[in-house]
Amino acid sequence: MSKKNTSHPVPQSTIDHFSSIPYVQPTLSDPAFKILPSSRNLTQNGAGHTLMAKTWNTSSTIHEVLSFYRSSSTPPSESITYPEPASTRGEMRRFYTLGSDLNAHPDLLHGGVIAVLLDSTLGRAIGSTLHDRGLTGVESMFTVQLNVAYKKPVRTPGTVMVRAWVVKLEGEGRKVWAQGRVEGEGGVVHAEAEGMWVSPREKKQAREAKGRAKM
Repeated sequence: MSKKNTSHPVPQSTIDHFSSIPYVQPTLSDPAFKILPSSRNLTQNGAGHTLMAKTWNTSSTIHEVLSFYRSSSTPPSESITYPEPASTRGEMRRFYTLGSDLNAHPDLLHGGVIAVLLDSTLGRAIGSTLHDRGLTGVESMFTVQLNVAYKKPVRTPGTVMVRAWVVKLEGEGRKVWAQGRVEGEGGVVHAEAEGMWVSPREKKQAREAKGRAKM
């Protein structure tokens, strides 16, 4: 069994599950991709993140999730010229094992669920990128636009990989654009997406006021 050394609170059963899936192995064995903490946790005293942490956290919906992130090859002290080359860009890879209770047609995942998986993964890619670059606003990003192009149906039950990366950012991370895709075994592309996320202006103003106070 191939695994990564990690101090993150990802259940060993989750790592074991994905270690048994051959097409997950290239990411598991790549030292550039680090396992991220579990994202299936309730927030805001149990009122936040209920969709992924509770409603879709069952054996018949989204059975298992494992997230990886590869930092950009550009040092944090240097500015990134977007878009970055695919081989060196910061990239999120998130694997989802799906049951059969999120279907539209028999054995086919609902298109709306595919959009949610893309939205969630692109959003986390943005958070990881901003954290890597030392930019604030990570916890307050909201989706304002998401365009999804569906290519091939996703059959269930099964496992897919969602890849995501940042292609542009403005205002020290207040506006961020990202792209991503849903892939299956053999690199089959099921869907592609691009979207924009923003940090609320009041958060930006609070950060600016804090910065001025330090002067």
